Amino acid sequence: MARRIIIEVLLILVLTILLAWTVLGAFALTDSADPVGTFVDQTPRVLFGLLGIGLALWAILLIIGAIVYRRRPAGWRVATHLFSLLVALAVNIGVFALVTAAAGGSGGEDWGMLVVAIAGAAAAAVFVAGVVVVLVVELLVLPKLGEPANT
Repeated sequence: MARRIIIEVLLILVLTILLAWTVLGAFALTDSADPVGTFVDQTPRVLFGLLGIGLALWAILLIIGAIVYRRRPAGWRVATHLFSLLVALAVNIGVFALVTAAAGGSGGEDWGMLVVAIAGAAAAAVFVAGVVVVLVVELLVLPKLGEPANT
């Protein structure tokens, strides 16, 4: 059972990050003179710099959810993982908005809220990637591992 939990958490985290990296990189490449620099330098800055809090929180919530719902049907695990991703990304955007507002970035010529908007768009890309990956892992990959399916 512990092997399934480790595989579940690692597959979901790694594949979500890779898919989100690809999606964000594809968006950034549309307006780039240096495609390699954009994909290798700027995309990870957006992904981990702006969404690092949310990704770390989701990793913790993903581990907790995988342990608590290990004997539940796949639908429970899918719903739990997606809800925890939504909560983690909302907390991340909320923290950015509070820090920006506290720093005075909500008015005048400050560009602070633009960073919040970029983080929100990146969070939307991560959420879409997370939905795809969670569904694929929970409904297609894990049942093929030979673990007892509780669906």
